Amino acid sequence: MYKKILIPVDDSEQSYSAVRTAGLIGVAVGASLTLLHVRRPAPEVITDMVTKDRLLELPGIEREEALFRRCGEILGEYGVKADTRSVVSENVAESIIEECRTGNYDAIVMGHRGRRQLKRLLMGSVAHGVLIEAPCTTIMVHQPGERGG
Repeated sequence: MYKKILIPVDDSEQSYSAVRTAGLIGVAVGASLTLLHVRRPAPEVITDMVTKDRLLELPGIEREEALFRRCGEILGEYGVKADTRSVVSENVAESIIEECRTGNYDAIVMGHRGRRQLKRLLMGSVAHGVLIEAPCTTIMVHQPGERGG
């Protein structure tokens, strides 16, 4: 059924719920799992004296490593491991779709914040963009107790 599952992650409870769900699916079907984090690019120069590498990139990378560690711990509870991928992009949904296409994934499992219709219309939704454009099965996971709208 599923051989390769992509799990887009950020530091949100919805994302961690998706990691748990993907872990269960991975165990059940023997799929390989890949965690994907999309970071937004940092400004080129903050001041004349401080570059983006020193001020923004390194803390972002450290947060990303912590994110991957936490996801790895969650997956470890199910006895599975995941590869990790990192992308820097302004468009998160587009980056997820591109990774799915180029990596030939069979499924995407991702968290959904459950924004109400008006907020989604005004602000957009990464989950909605992925759901519409994904070339594979897409499983949206709500955090327990959440209501979509």
